[in-house]
Amino acid sequence: MGAQVPIAEDGTSPVEQQQQQLLFSVVDYVIFFSMLGLSALIGVYYGFFAKQKQNNTAEYLLGSKQMKVFPVAMSMTATHISAITMLGVPAEMYKYGIQYWACSISGLIVTIFMVYVFLPVFHELQTLSCYGYIEQRFDKRTRGLASGLFLFYCLLNTPVIIYAPAIAFSQVTGINVHIITPMICCICIFYTTFGGIRAVIWTDTLQFGAMICALCVVMTLGTLQLGGVVNVFELAEAGGRLIWFNMNPDPYLRSSFWLVSVGLTSMWISNIGVTPECVQRFLTIPDISSAKKAVWIFGVGHIVVKLCSVYNGLLIFGKYHDCDPIHDGTVQKYDQIFAFYVLDVARKIPGLPGLFVVGIFSAALSSLSTSMNTLSGTLFEDFVQPRFSFKDETASTIVKCMVVTIGVICLLLVFVVEQLGSIFSLAISVSGVTSGTMLGIFFLGMFSPHVNGRGAFWGAIASLVSLSAIAVGAQLEILGGHLKYESLPFRYDGCEGFNATGTETRTFYRDAENHDNSEVPWVFRLGFMYYSLLGTIIVVVVGIAVSMATGGQKERVPMNLLTPWVRPLYQTLDHTPEKGEYKLTRSYEMTEIEKIPK
Repeated sequence: MGAQVPIAEDGTSPVEQQQQQLLFSVVDYVIFFSMLGLSALIGVYYGFFAKQKQNNTAEYLLGSKQMKVFPVAMSMTATHISAITMLGVPAEMYKYGIQYWACSISGLIVTIFMVYVFLPVFHELQTLSCYGYIEQRFDKRTRGLASGLFLFYCLLNTPVIIYAPAIAFSQVTGINVHIITPMICCICIFYTTFGGIRAVIWTDTLQFGAMICALCVVMTLGTLQLGGVVNVFELAEAGGRLIWFNMNPDPYLRSSFWLVSVGLTSMWISNIGVTPECVQRFLTIPDISSAKKAVWIFGVGHIVVKLCSVYNGLLIFGKYHDCDPIHDGTVQKYDQIFAFYVLDVARKIPGLPGLFVVGIFSAALSSLSTSMNTLSGTLFEDFVQPRFSFKDETASTIVKCMVVTIGVICLLLVFVVEQLGSIFSLAISVSGVTSGTMLGIFFLGMFSPHVNGRGAFWGAIASLVSLSAIAVGAQLEILGGHLKYESLPFRYDGCEGFNATGTETRTFYRDAENHDNSEVPWVFRLGFMYYSLLGTIIVVVVGIAVSMATGGQKERVPMNLLTPWVRPLYQTLDHTPEKGEYKLTRSYEMTEIEKIPK
């Protein structure tokens, strides 16, 4: 597969010469460190100079519930548009085609679910941790399990989010990943610890702006260099990248319309609709109508940025349609190819590579700061506060110490992540293990008033054990080289030095060409985008079965614990209240209930 490359008089190959050219300039470094400095200053301001002192948990975690719609919407968008989206999605499109565009369908469904299913319930309850809902609906044991799952998810997923921009920065600077990672983590830990949720939201807004600017400039330059949008799509069509509707129902494919539109929908509903990261932001807005506006803004922004990342994959392919940079050694990993592409396209524009890498780091920092702030609040609310009593100032200090501890743990786990597979599949696999279980619990709680705590708990256990076994087994098969997916063809006949020896018989290659996965057990071959959906189904099926076997929900569920879609149906059920039972005293929009006196 390797073509013979001529060596220059100074002993360097053209590839090495190009790599030396495509590195950060002084202007790029200035832009990059200026953004990190501004983020740190926001933390300093809210930690030491703002009128709202971070000396109580209500202010530190919820901003006293006085945040505005726009910054909250931007913060939510920045949190869920991680560096995995910025780097992993374009690399995935370059390698496997653009079937991921169907994520826009998932994004629309998720937004509708957030506005009309989950948001009304959480905003009525006004509980700091969304897992407080689980205790009210089921029991403390199920709440503890859900909180533990969230901890597990954050500690596995956050290191992936940190690692993604680190490899991009390494590609454009030549600085080792092990040096970059501690630096960005320390800055993020600093402003998150001292600035609280206000600093997190405003740094997210600032960083999201930088990210969008970088995306727009790169997309414009890339499109112009390829001669316009039409040429971009023509090159992609010629290279077989335009896969709009792969309707093959085979669950063992890496990607298809069903895998993306159905599989990702359940994962995103869980990660966006029923996680503390988003619920905490809902509650920083004082009224539900404003919160709904923030969700719609977030939903549109989320879809647009995802589609832009898909388009960036086409730009990469158009640029290197006849000379794959992986083949000639210019780029070491597919996850680095978009960072290399930006430097290649913008080499004559001082500062643009720096702006792009700032955008990548901004996406990672926003996700990291949100994880630390939210996870510390969840752990305090679910595990510390129920067992100990603290003054507000002491509680705030404890939460800040938790932020630092979580940040350090995530930093250490980054060095484990770099030994695993591609950041795109790894992130979705990790998320799928926990998101399906979490969605199943909330789905049972809000849609099934007859399911009890035992059903929810054992359904979650069954889902978690099953999905963990599948995900770990699949990852071991990948690391062992047994599970691979054949890529679309990459041409290399346009590379400098092609066929210098006259022995080349082909002009293209495929990664993992003709690899046969049939020897891998079928359960490990299941498409990783289906993990969340499978987990949700297991929770629901097992939860209902266990509930039926144990007599179902004994007490009538309060209306405010059910989604508005279910309340009218539940209200019309034939139920004649007897002594000691509950009855609805107002219309279903009102959530008050009263107990009939004995």
